[in-house]
Amino acid sequence: MKRLIERIKQNEDFQDIVSSSPRDILNGNILTKRFFRRQYLLIALVVFLAVVYINNRYESEKMMTRISALKKDIQDARYESLTISAELAEITRQSSIEELLHNKNMQLKPGQQSPIVIETASHD
Repeated sequence: MKRLIERIKQNEDFQDIVSSSPRDILNGNILTKRFFRRQYLLIALVVFLAVVYINNRYESEKMMTRISALKKDIQDARYESLTISAELAEITRQSSIEELLHNKNMQLKPGQQSPIVIETASHD
């Protein structure tokens, strides 16, 4: 490992980069150095992967926002469904129906005879 590090440090391309001034970095001249010219495909690959990573992150955050909104919509729909079913249970109660008929001055009265239960014969 130490030999590899020494070989890199003694490499002319590495020495060329190390001897660059901050001005070379800021004005882009460092990209014209031999090391970067030889590694342009690797640099292009790294840039491409960085763009893909950023895009993936953006899309996943957008999807998470949509999932949160859909969860909220589902919760609202559940609450609305519970409210409607409670109102339906209240309206269809026999006492509520009788009160509604009385308030509308309808002359309907409940039957005097209890309902007849019809049992079906089971075929075992």
